[in-house]
Amino acid sequence: MLRPRVSILAASIRTSSNAMDECTDDSSRPQRCMPEFVNAAFNVTVVATNTCGSPPEEYCVQTGVTGVTKSCHICDARDRRQHHSAVYLTDYNNQQDTTWWQSQTMLAGIQYPNSINLTLHLGKAFDITYVRLKFHTSRPESFAIYKRTSEDGPWTPYQYYSGSCEKTYQKFNRGFIRTGEDEQQALCTDEFSDISPLTGGNVAFSTLEGRPSAYNFDNSPVLQEWVTATDIKVTLNRLNTFGDEVFNDPKVLKSYYYAISDFAVGGRCKCNGHASECVKNNGFGKPVCNCKHNTEGDDCNVCKPFYNDRPWRRATANNPNECLQCNCNGKSAECYFDPELYRATGHGGHCRNCADNTDGPNCERCLDNHYRDTSGNRCLPCSCNPVGSLATQCDNTGRCSCKPGVMGDKCDRCQPGFHTLTEAGCRPCSCNPSGSTQECDVQTGRCQCKDNVEGFNCDRCKLGYFNLDPQNLQGCTLCFCFQHSSVCDSAEGYSIDTVSSTFDRGDEQWTAQQRDGSSVSVQWSAGGEEISLISEDYFPMYFVAPERFLGNQLLSYGQNLTLNFRVDRRDTRLSAEDVVLEGAGLRVAVPLIAQGNAYPGENMQTFVFRLVEIITDYPWRPTLPHSEFQKLLHNLTSIKIRGTYSERSAGYLDDVKLITARRGPGTPARWVEKCTCPQGYMGQHCERCALGYRRSRPDLGAFSSCDACNCNGHSDTCNPDTGMCDCQHNTAGLSCERCKDGYYGDSTVGSSSDCKPCPCPGGSTCAVVPKTKEVVCTNCPTGTTGKRCELCDDGFFGDPLGENGPVRVCRACKCSDNIDPNAVGNCDRETGECLKCIYNTDGFFCDRCKEGFYGNPLATNPNDKCKPCSCSPYGTVDRQTSCLQVTGQCPCLAHVTNRDCSACEPGFFNLQSGTGCVRCTCNAIGSTNGQCDIGSGQCECQPGITGLRCERCEVNFFGFGLSGCKPCDCDPEGSSTTQCKDDGRCECRPGFVGARCDMCEENYFYNRSTLGCQQCPSCYSLVRDKVNQQRKKLHDLQNLIDNLGSTSENVSDKAFEDRLKQAEKAIMDLLEEAQTSKDVDKGLLERLGNLNNTLTTQWNRLQNIRNTVDDTGTQTDKARNRVRDAENLVNRAREELDKAKDAISKLDIKTPSNTADPNNMTLLAEEARNLADKHKMDADQIEKIARNANDTSTKALNLLMKTLDGEGKTNKDIDELNRKYNEAKDLAKNLEKQANKVHAEADEASNKALKIYANLTSLPPFNTKSLEDEASKIKKEASDLDKLIDKTEKEYNDLRDDLRGKETEVRKLLEKGKTEQQTADQLLARADAAKALAEEAANKGRSTYQEAQDILGNLRDFDKRVNDNKTAAENAMKRIPEINATIAAANEKTKQAEGALGNADADAKEAKSKAEEAEKIASVVQKGSAKTKADAEKAFEDTMKLDGEVNGMMDQLSAAEAELAKKKAEADQDMMMASMVRVCLCVLHLLFSVLGNIDKVDLSKLGLIEGLLKQAKDKMANSDLDRKLAELNDVAKGQEEMITDYDRQIKEIQSDIANLNDIKNTLPNGCFNTPSIERA
Repeated sequence: MLRPRVSILAASIRTSSNAMDECTDDSSRPQRCMPEFVNAAFNVTVVATNTCGSPPEEYCVQTGVTGVTKSCHICDARDRRQHHSAVYLTDYNNQQDTTWWQSQTMLAGIQYPNSINLTLHLGKAFDITYVRLKFHTSRPESFAIYKRTSEDGPWTPYQYYSGSCEKTYQKFNRGFIRTGEDEQQALCTDEFSDISPLTGGNVAFSTLEGRPSAYNFDNSPVLQEWVTATDIKVTLNRLNTFGDEVFNDPKVLKSYYYAISDFAVGGRCKCNGHASECVKNNGFGKPVCNCKHNTEGDDCNVCKPFYNDRPWRRATANNPNECLQCNCNGKSAECYFDPELYRATGHGGHCRNCADNTDGPNCERCLDNHYRDTSGNRCLPCSCNPVGSLATQCDNTGRCSCKPGVMGDKCDRCQPGFHTLTEAGCRPCSCNPSGSTQECDVQTGRCQCKDNVEGFNCDRCKLGYFNLDPQNLQGCTLCFCFQHSSVCDSAEGYSIDTVSSTFDRGDEQWTAQQRDGSSVSVQWSAGGEEISLISEDYFPMYFVAPERFLGNQLLSYGQNLTLNFRVDRRDTRLSAEDVVLEGAGLRVAVPLIAQGNAYPGENMQTFVFRLVEIITDYPWRPTLPHSEFQKLLHNLTSIKIRGTYSERSAGYLDDVKLITARRGPGTPARWVEKCTCPQGYMGQHCERCALGYRRSRPDLGAFSSCDACNCNGHSDTCNPDTGMCDCQHNTAGLSCERCKDGYYGDSTVGSSSDCKPCPCPGGSTCAVVPKTKEVVCTNCPTGTTGKRCELCDDGFFGDPLGENGPVRVCRACKCSDNIDPNAVGNCDRETGECLKCIYNTDGFFCDRCKEGFYGNPLATNPNDKCKPCSCSPYGTVDRQTSCLQVTGQCPCLAHVTNRDCSACEPGFFNLQSGTGCVRCTCNAIGSTNGQCDIGSGQCECQPGITGLRCERCEVNFFGFGLSGCKPCDCDPEGSSTTQCKDDGRCECRPGFVGARCDMCEENYFYNRSTLGCQQCPSCYSLVRDKVNQQRKKLHDLQNLIDNLGSTSENVSDKAFEDRLKQAEKAIMDLLEEAQTSKDVDKGLLERLGNLNNTLTTQWNRLQNIRNTVDDTGTQTDKARNRVRDAENLVNRAREELDKAKDAISKLDIKTPSNTADPNNMTLLAEEARNLADKHKMDADQIEKIARNANDTSTKALNLLMKTLDGEGKTNKDIDELNRKYNEAKDLAKNLEKQANKVHAEADEASNKALKIYANLTSLPPFNTKSLEDEASKIKKEASDLDKLIDKTEKEYNDLRDDLRGKETEVRKLLEKGKTEQQTADQLLARADAAKALAEEAANKGRSTYQEAQDILGNLRDFDKRVNDNKTAAENAMKRIPEINATIAAANEKTKQAEGALGNADADAKEAKSKAEEAEKIASVVQKGSAKTKADAEKAFEDTMKLDGEVNGMMDQLSAAEAELAKKKAEADQDMMMASMVRVCLCVLHLLFSVLGNIDKVDLSKLGLIEGLLKQAKDKMANSDLDRKLAELNDVAKGQEEMITDYDRQIKEIQSDIANLNDIKNTLPNGCFNTPSIERA
């Protein structure tokens, strides 16, 4: 059994074993870890230096009692049951079946000083906690425990146990270690040296017990080394005895021996805190640590390779001390620990073998003479040129430090403007800055000249060029001289001048026009001192320059056109034609951003355009040759500047300047040329022909060549412009090539007598017949003809030679202008008689009409001459066809009139009888004028009258008279027939009265439900009886008054007074009753009016409710409660009305028996009914309007949904909006149904009210208090209804505000549509640019084709002459500079192609290589011309093939241009349709704004809203937006495909052009023996 302090010491190392099992914590951070605590000796074989059993021997068990017979046994190593080998030291220790190791007995000599060693080999290092031995016999008197830390290392004592420490081991008994003393010294104790117990005694050794630093073990390397052991050895030095061995009793000696039943070593596999387990080594079977924390070794005692950034340390509880990876920046996988580096930086990892030319402890820097590349991944050698660089080390970009004049990253070449690299650097070039690129040949120093400059220092212009100008990219300007001379120089006496417009005081005669040429107005701003244009659509508008900018602007060639321009918003879509120049039938244009100009914005910017044909940055298009461009400037007819670039946009122009030159002092204008003219030319620019010379083609003006005057010997001078000679010797013509009029002969002979007078009268002209040489007059006097003008001409008469009598001069025939002047033989040539009269004339002079015609044959207008008589055969006597010559009157029958006898006299008819006309006999009263139809005899009747003679009234008319018959106009409901009686009264149905049967008789009223007059209730008879009584009394009174004056009876005074009083009393009674009736009627009228007003008010409110529902369409579910409340109110009103009806029905009123005409009460009831009908009609009309508005809104929404289709981003919102709209629409329909129901019930209530009112009119007065209370109650309920309506209206406003967000989204979608439109515009602009490029390519193709044709002609001529002219080779040698110039031109064209096409660099390189091949071919031509013929034949075949290809290309280009024009037209139409869409959308926006701002429904605006909706609906329906939008999308896609195809075709054309240039360059430059066209 172990003692307590051993357990405590063992626990000091075995802290938190469960937590040490893993080398990382829950957060994957490293932590100290240890293998599990084990018995390291278990089943490990112990090597014992002495073991019993070999040979077998007897041993006895010590009992401790003297004289007692001992139990003895045999130890036999060969017997498994009787052997006690060392295996039993470390096997499983079972108390019930104890096994042990046993040595020989003392009898065999086992006793001090002889010792026995038990050696335990652990296989690897362990951290030992304790060593425990359990003895089977008594514990030894002296034994020691040793350990070693390596298998071949020395043994170190661990602990001594002895009863005689000083004597046996020279150690103090039970010594201890003080703090600061050596803690690795072994101690000695006699604690376990007693002989008792005789068996089963334990000895436990704790490695840390009594060691002062045990509780700070992690920081004590001494104790860490102390507990480490790879082997344990136990040395048994002296047996414990009772002292009876001195008697040498064999039995006693056999009872003393060493025997140990268990040998245990507690500890952990030593891994220094960097492993949680030990495993078997596969190679040797040895246990090794499964190391973590980037460590390795049997004990995890070293860091892994490349994990040496800090020194290896043992892990502690507070710090795992894992090994850290070296930082070599990815440039090395090897490093070592550098203590000095660690002390200096805190990082000890020193990298080895750094890659990519890096160096440093972390491979963090480049090696000397190296630099890090841009990626930062590797270092590159500087490779500095040792001659041109100052040092071999470069900077961090790889650039070396260069010597003066040297450049390049490696200092390996001279800077531009320097040459000849030496140790001192490069020498500066002596180049003229105006004519060179400031660069020279790095070897020779020869300057690199601009294209038109030559000389070693580039200090002179090439032949044909002048004005060495630093601003000129080509150095010098090509001589213009109207193409007549190639020698020129800068003219003296010219200074710089400017043509400008500042707009300080007006528009300065600037105008504007649209793209189609139509004029528009220019706006001038006095405050901004600028002019502007404002557009309403996408079509561009242009500023047009005034006259002072136009005309001959040849002196502005190569100078700048400057202008200031801005736009009002930055949605500008530029085109290929923003600035346009026109003149001499030519036209060029550039975009606004060409030539380095910026994109236009809202602020004024300056734009500069150079008037020259060669510009590197986007030249004028199409590209013109030098002469053509100057030809344009020579006759500049228009300068146009685009002013608008988008819809509803404005452009502002200011400060336009054109640089030119003028004669006079000032800054010299060196660009003005002074030509050296060849023979025949004169002027500063060789623009005039010299004296004795003329234009070969005057129509070309100064561009025409001058030829020597050729006047055929008849003049020495000629007009230099027209070429007209000053002819003499009776000659005429441009070159005096013919005789003057009146002369004949051959003027080209050159003598003064070439032309002779003509033998013709009046000096007329003549001609010579070539075969017969006969002279024939060619211009006889008027009216004569013949070889000698001896005959009268056609249309003339006379006898000019007097052959038939006296001489008569030929005179024109007089035929009154009634002949065809183009006809032949109109009159007799001798007598002058007219033979071919026209216009129906006749006579010697065509001065009268033919038979059957009449008129004025001498009238100037042919239509007024002779016309046919055209007599009517029915009205003419004997059917004659002739008439009077002057008036044309035909002979007429009786009562027949008109010139042609084609009509009857008034009041007569029947012309077709052929015997004359007969009288009409119309009724004098029934007809209007007594006249009738000339064919049928039908008289013209008064209104309402009919019959052949107008003798009776029409059906349903009456009252035959002078004014006609009047319509019966019987009421269709009240009359039994539509025909009235003779007095106009209609026959009425029962209950109807009146002349038209259009009123109900007295005691009847009109019932709408039965469509007739219904008898009033019997109560009305009371009033009728009263009225009849009054009528009777009035009648009696009237009779009495009438009888006063007519009676013959004498009445006494008393009787008269009685009768008078009686009458007075009757009158008073009548007045009183009338007054009473009047009061009653007045009260009834007031009640009727009040009731009518109340009904009208309630009806109007119901109308407002319905209109509000129809207009908004967005009421919520709460509106249903309002409708239910309204229904409850109506039901309550109905109940009250039913109560009143029941009360009235209980009255017993007798019905009167007789009837009379309707009175005022009935008329009032009828008026109330008509008013109710009118209200219903108005309500129906409003309902119809609202329904139309709802339908239109529905269509508008559907159209808007289609328009916004395809916008996937907003589909969800639109669907949600559509769903809400459908819900609102369904709600509106439900409300409409309920409103219609309320409307019907209101109509029914109105009818019942009318019936009640009709019944009430006959009731006596009764108490109205209850009705007033009920009315007050209804008024209160109506007020509650108003409040409910206000509440609903507020809810509607809230809903409207919610919908405004959706409206904003819709507006965003519309803006996106505009963006898509701008994208389409940009595509169109690209198409325009592609078209421009295609046109330019076609022009180049034509030009190249023409050049090829010229070359072909030259080759053919050369083929004929090659055998005869052997000096062609020498001429070819002389043409080498020209060939080089051609090659240079090819290079220049390559550069132009690179600038124009951008992405054609590969093609340009190919063209350059072809140019080099052309140079080689030229060299071959120099060597011999024998091969030229074969090459020419091959070139001819290639040219013919090229001709076919060019024609095919031109056809394709023409088709592409036609397709582009078609698509452009379609795009323009689509833009117009888009404009219509925008107009419709504007109408919708207006409608939305109106609906969004509704406070109260204004019925007066319904008509306006309906009109707007109808207009929008019609426009949208007519525009067919869905189809056209789809077509627009298809067209846009088609345009994209076309643009792609155009790009492909352009690339093909460019490739073909390059091939053409190659072919051109491979051919000779013409026939070598052909003289120069113009030689000075």
